[in-house]
Amino acid sequence: MKIYYQWNSWAYSHLASLEVEKNLSRKVDNIIWKPDFLSVWEKIWEWNIWVLPVENGYAGSIHENLYYFLRYDYKIIWEYDFLVNHCLLSFEDDIKKIKKVYSHPQALSQCHNFLKENNIIAKNFSDTAWAAKYVGEKKEAWTWAIASKLAAEIYWLNILKENIQDQKGNTTKFFIITKKDLDINYEKKANKVSIIFKAKNIPASLYKCLWAFATNNVNLTKIESMPDLKDPFSYIFFLTFEWKLSDENIKKALEELDFFTTTIKILWEY
Repeated sequence: MKIYYQWNSWAYSHLASLEVEKNLSRKVDNIIWKPDFLSVWEKIWEWNIWVLPVENGYAGSIHENLYYFLRYDYKIIWEYDFLVNHCLLSFEDDIKKIKKVYSHPQALSQCHNFLKENNIIAKNFSDTAWAAKYVGEKKEAWTWAIASKLAAEIYWLNILKENIQDQKGNTTKFFIITKKDLDINYEKKANKVSIIFKAKNIPASLYKCLWAFATNNVNLTKIESMPDLKDPFSYIFFLTFEWKLSDENIKKALEELDFFTTTIKILWEY
């Protein structure tokens, strides 16, 4: 069995994959990086799993990965919350000499206040680990990176400052994804279900959709609207709620939801 993730070795997705590996029901033979999200989703061979970021507590949802659930019929088997510690890395040892810093746009946005306070020019890079690798190869005193502590060790860089992200407890949520017909389990108890639905174009349809959960005592933990890529200026909804598909109140809620929607896709329980 293989794990696929997006970004380079020692980027945060790689570190999250290493943690996920510890709780899988099957042995992992290899952990492999791909250059972009689509390349990960296309790895549909048997006995593969995907570890993909879907939301950051500061920067919000990564919609690209949510949309791919509509293209591919895969399931979520668990979610993993990875605590992100952004570090300022360089060959230099004097933070006053910094001129510009490279990192992934998400990392740069999560460190906005730090960069602004220190008048640092931010430069987008494909991912955090590659930014560290680039700085390590350039060996320029004025070229720095924002990446993980482990990336500093791998590429022999100094850590000038840790925890430079704006939000304390900066966390990225990853979904562990696999094909629906594979018996691969994450050794945690399932207590969430995620779905994507489109409400009918009738008065109060969204209210009626949500009322299906309220009347059946189902606790919602997330709801987010996204543009429907097949129908301009209309919207679909990504929704997560607690407990299992086999629970009677969940079955009743989904039956009621069906009356007020045109499509429902269940992304599984985890």
